[in-house]
Amino acid sequence: MNLKGLVHREIGEGLTEEELASTVGVSVGTIENILADELPQDRATWKLFARYFRIDVDFLKIGGPPHLEGLFDLTESANPSPLGQMRKVPLLRWDQIDQMVMPEEPSRVIHAEAMLETDVPGIRTFAIQVRDDSMEPLFSEGEVIFVNPELQSEPGHYVLVDSEHGHPEGALLRQLKEINGQTILHPLNRLHKDLPMTNQQRILGRVVRLRKNV
Repeated sequence: MNLKGLVHREIGEGLTEEELASTVGVSVGTIENILADELPQDRATWKLFARYFRIDVDFLKIGGPPHLEGLFDLTESANPSPLGQMRKVPLLRWDQIDQMVMPEEPSRVIHAEAMLETDVPGIRTFAIQVRDDSMEPLFSEGEVIFVNPELQSEPGHYVLVDSEHGHPEGALLRQLKEINGQTILHPLNRLHKDLPMTNQQRILGRVVRLRKNV
């Protein structure tokens, strides 16, 4: 999602333009310009919005990964960030999830689309983009979520669950529910159906943040 879309969403969730401007640290005119398709010209303003939305500034500017898939050294994420307590976590494709979920310890070097700055904790925490509309309105297609495979999940939590055949690329983003002792994978979008979770499926991780207030 681009900057204009993110600003629209914040206002749609109840913030006024004045409140959003004050929280981000920009002028009301900057917010009005963005809504009129006039994006900031200086990197300092982009950094303020990146800090507010807790995503990488280059990712925010281009609305997607800042460069092509490559190899990244996870040990680099321990280095101090200019944003203080921020650290870097890998942005993965759905078929890359097993790198962070399966090993006893994540490999030092991984394949990823990019590295994103965030303050979300967890050595295995990774980011991934929502790929369909099954969890709208809370999770929109293309938005970035942060997932921690090490946290326990219970009914009410949002999780990634692999396919019935154990293929991460077929994984689902769903809310866990329990009905009559059966674990149910619940989509928020009514156009999609509840599914019973089978014994062959595993929870790949719990969603720990969608946006700044999750």
